[in-house]
Amino acid sequence: MILSTRLMAGAVILAITASACGGTAVAPTATPTPTVAPTIVATVAPTPTKLVVAATGQGSTSAKLTENKLVIADGVAPDLASGNYVSTVSLVTLEKGGRTVAHKHGGIESIYILQGTVDFRTASGVRVILSRGQGVSVAPSTTLQAVNVGDGVAKFVAFFLTAETAPFQTNVEEAP
Repeated sequence: MILSTRLMAGAVILAITASACGGTAVAPTATPTPTVAPTIVATVAPTPTKLVVAATGQGSTSAKLTENKLVIADGVAPDLASGNYVSTVSLVTLEKGGRTVAHKHGGIESIYILQGTVDFRTASGVRVILSRGQGVSVAPSTTLQAVNVGDGVAKFVAFFLTAETAPFQTNVEEAP
């Protein structure tokens, strides 16, 4: 299921903070000034018709940029249980017509498109086509696959926040 913009923004902030600092998330000492979450616009495919692709990956590479452990204390992130987490940031490149392997993650994944057009598909039938500057978040254990539907190379940054005890990624046999 695709998550709300608010949850996505929170996950991205936690992932970036943890990846940049490698530290522990702690409760703030002062009341922060409220901020408005950025608006992320996703274009839903105009028809249910989609290019059928295999569950295997093709023309896809992923480079892990950072990985850090962090501890979330009670009250710091109301949408996340307290505990130990791993924050990971990856750069994914899809060649023209390329696709990731069909898979699911043990934690929240937030995606931001740097270049190209990518069709994100989930097993529940949700399809979101994103272009440069757009993003989306995906709930844990959601089967998904990214397919480059643009005219050139597509690149996106993926931010993950995964409980330390959960599997990072599990590949699946059937394409969404």
